[in-house]
Amino acid sequence: MRSLLTRRVRLRRNFHRPPIGHSISSVSTFSTSSNHTSPPSISDKIASELSISLTPAEDSLFSFLEYIQRLYAPETQLRVAGGWVRDKLRGAESEDIDIALDNLMGAKFAWYITKFQRDRKLPPSSVGVVKANSDKSKHLEVATVTIDGSTVDLVHLRAEEYSQDSRVPEVKFATPADDASRRDLTINALFFNLHTRQVEDFTGKGVEDLIKGVIRTPREPVQTFLDDPLRVLRALRFACEFGFTLDPALERAVLDQREIVGAMRRKVSRERIGIEVRKMLSGNDPARAFGFLRKFDLLELVFNDSAGKLGEGEEYDEVHDNGFKYPPREWTESIQERASHYLDYLQHGRKCGISNVESTAAIFTALFLSRVPVIMPDDHVRDEFDGVSEQEIVESSLEFLDQRETIVAALDAIEIVEMLKVHVKWPKPAGKRVALIIEAIATYPETQQKTTDPVSASVKHRVKRFMWMTQYHSVLVPALTTLVSARSFDSNGATQMTVEEQDAMLKAYLDMASWYASDMHKDKPSRRRRLDGKTVQTRLGPGASTNIARALRVLHVWEQVYPQKSVEDELAFLDQLVPQLRH
Repeated sequence: MRSLLTRRVRLRRNFHRPPIGHSISSVSTFSTSSNHTSPPSISDKIASELSISLTPAEDSLFSFLEYIQRLYAPETQLRVAGGWVRDKLRGAESEDIDIALDNLMGAKFAWYITKFQRDRKLPPSSVGVVKANSDKSKHLEVATVTIDGSTVDLVHLRAEEYSQDSRVPEVKFATPADDASRRDLTINALFFNLHTRQVEDFTGKGVEDLIKGVIRTPREPVQTFLDDPLRVLRALRFACEFGFTLDPALERAVLDQREIVGAMRRKVSRERIGIEVRKMLSGNDPARAFGFLRKFDLLELVFNDSAGKLGEGEEYDEVHDNGFKYPPREWTESIQERASHYLDYLQHGRKCGISNVESTAAIFTALFLSRVPVIMPDDHVRDEFDGVSEQEIVESSLEFLDQRETIVAALDAIEIVEMLKVHVKWPKPAGKRVALIIEAIATYPETQQKTTDPVSASVKHRVKRFMWMTQYHSVLVPALTTLVSARSFDSNGATQMTVEEQDAMLKAYLDMASWYASDMHKDKPSRRRRLDGKTVQTRLGPGASTNIARALRVLHVWEQVYPQKSVEDELAFLDQLVPQLRH
């Protein structure tokens, strides 16, 4: 879906996808709700220039809804509300169609649709009604209807009144202007009137802010955020998603009025906070999102909520005991600086979107690791295992496995998983993925710098690095990116690197990892004859089950170094390995 800008309107460069004009029969004009005689606003001035273009599917859908309205509810006005209008004006695709009714419940209008279909022997639309439920942060009844493959949410225009200790409002029917004023942001308070086919800006600022790229609240920001503190995170998320700036009054409200943060702690469920944080850290600019959390002192609230209520009232069990048994970690300025540095480079180094898991892993690396292993530039020769002896394989492999076990035990991945599960309600698989990336970073085998035998040290490092890459192959990209980024951070006196040098170093390591992966999948005899766990268990003897995995890891290295040797050779090597596994 793309918007149509007639005449000479141009959007500022902070729009990621500028609208492109084209001709479709269903074209609307823009209107403002203002009926005063004061000088025209920017919204008024572009009234004759800005318009929305509907796709044939949208035009057909809206015409059908209008027909149902004229047939069963002639006194009801239908408007598309919020995100769809905003996105269409931005020239972005949108399937998020919310229809607001001024004097009718959504479920009633949905019933009219199905009645029309039943009366005419047409296939009925599927309808789902979500009742208002404060326990689940659903403050408004919503009817969802599927019409010819399009999903539409039907709600009524509403005004909201909030009590001091709850973000659950008392909801009642309202005018479009009242509904617009109670929304979170001006850019989300725009309507598209289905009857006039006009955009309506009842705040008088929505279109202007969309053109200028400003995140602003319709009403005074302090009261807006005290009514529903989750709007703070939503405002920050939209600023990052669209590349918009924050209204200075909004910034002052969050910085100066710390009762807003207290209200968020009291009134907003951890699930809702977690959803917004996930979107922030997987959006267009997670580095900026983290910068906002730093700037507005929200990191403790989001990730270390160890005080106050965690939900929307005493009905939440975790108000008294959220089950998190670890002491809160302090977000020192040094930790925040490191986290910002890692995330900045992660975002720079990726040409595609970053997941919330990768962003969180970069941030939590600084929180959980006081020191990141130093990764060194390397020529990465393809024959790097030439001349490696069997004894060097055994010594290097077992040394890596011992070091890894020690580091993993000290890291305690369960704390990472529980921290995300309890404080932002992320599922365990996401937390485990974050923990795995951090574990990979922590266990990277460093090159031994001070040694009397540099050749032997180099051999050991190459073997350990191969084992590390095969152990953590599924998370190598985020792990290596953070390792390279950490090397350029000056907190530990590491050598400064230019961005170009970092990029070249990262590419070299990723190329090597890719070569290892492709080499292991080649149709080589050694890949087909690898000894299985049962054979290894038989060779190790009774009571050796704990060493089976270690033996297989060492054998994996042996197969990489000696791809042409026979099964008998590998069994002979295993027999030499067994006594050393038992030490």
